[in-house]
Amino acid sequence: MFRMRNDSTLAKLAAAFALLALGPSAGLAGAAAWESPENVRAAAEAFARRFTGRPDAAVEAVAVDERLRLPRCDAPLVSEAAGAFNAGRGTVVVACPGSTAWRLFVPVRLSHTVPAVVARRALHRNDVLTADDLEIVERPAASLPYEYFSTLDAAVGMTLRRSLPAGSVLVPAAVDRPSVIERGARVTVVARAGGVEVSAEGVALHRAALGERVRVETRSGRIVEGRAEAPDRVRVGS
Repeated sequence: MFRMRNDSTLAKLAAAFALLALGPSAGLAGAAAWESPENVRAAAEAFARRFTGRPDAAVEAVAVDERLRLPRCDAPLVSEAAGAFNAGRGTVVVACPGSTAWRLFVPVRLSHTVPAVVARRALHRNDVLTADDLEIVERPAASLPYEYFSTLDAAVGMTLRRSLPAGSVLVPAAVDRPSVIERGARVTVVARAGGVEVSAEGVALHRAALGERVRVETRSGRIVEGRAEAPDRVRVGS
């Protein structure tokens, strides 16, 4: 009978003997028990190309740590988008559907160009945009803001809220839709009740673009709210 010392060296020796008893492949088996970070990146990048319809785009999966320890999946990895892709950026959910299920959110970046509307020349506040003021250029998607105009038709007719230097990307925050009702304008308020359409005269309390909500003071002094349906016409209710 003997007593084993509570010694770290002896503990290490015991662990080494245990590993030898398992045979020379035990260390490799432990390494293979984890899913390769490269497999996770590859799954996210391949999905991003399919999802965006850009099979030739250069894609980079970011924030996948090389020290990642996820159980090796015994089924093919599956991927889905965690929301929309904007300006070349998005997040892919890579998941293992096997016996050791897990999910990982992987941010991705695509290096490709997309059409964007830019100012052809210096433009000024309150300018009403025309096709001659703008042009379509290809810009790296990752360099673009979250929202931007990609077609001239969507931008022409808008009014600038602020001045823009030549070459600036046009964004929704920089423009107002053309107003069909101005503040103080006399408008006709239209409503439908029981299959009968009735109307009244009033004064708009602020400007409104087509489809925007606007408050109107009627001749009786009542304040109503509706949507700008046409120049100087407001519809109340559905």
